[in-house]
Amino acid sequence: MIEIRSFLREETSELHRELDAIVEVFSDRAAYARFLLGTFRHRAPVEAALLNAAAALGSAWRPRALMSALEMDLADLALPPPPSDAFHLSNDIAAFLGAAYVLEGSALGARVLVKGVDALGLGPENGARYLSAQAGSLDSWRTLLVELEGLDREEWDLAAQAAKAVFRHAIRAFTSEEFAPA
Repeated sequence: MIEIRSFLREETSELHRELDAIVEVFSDRAAYARFLLGTFRHRAPVEAALLNAAAALGSAWRPRALMSALEMDLADLALPPPPSDAFHLSNDIAAFLGAAYVLEGSALGARVLVKGVDALGLGPENGARYLSAQAGSLDSWRTLLVELEGLDREEWDLAAQAAKAVFRHAIRAFTSEEFAPA
């Protein structure tokens, strides 16, 4: 039997590759600033949707509230919080966990990205609170995987649809004309 993590990875692989190609390595502070702005545009509505989801009441996993760290990072770089597009999440456990799979899974990527901020003179106390907090622990990811494995096979497609919606939202957040590299 194929486990849901493998199923979701396969279902979202094309969108994941597209997003990875968009999010560049932090070659300088301008590139990092674009990352923070795109991340804010994406994370603010998705995190809010997860934190406010009634479906969360049926789950042992809880979203990590990282927006305050991201807002402080923006302030450290003298960047105003950008506007963001709404994100709508259907109110069922499969969609909740599918969306969470992408948002929480980004902690794995953060573990790689956080290594690049030291060279920019940033760290967990100045400018890189968000990445540092996100990359700091995989406990939340592990808890989420246990919750995902509890879904019935009939719910996997709904979880995949929600995961794809989160990836599409992220791609839009990072590719809006406002954040295109100069």
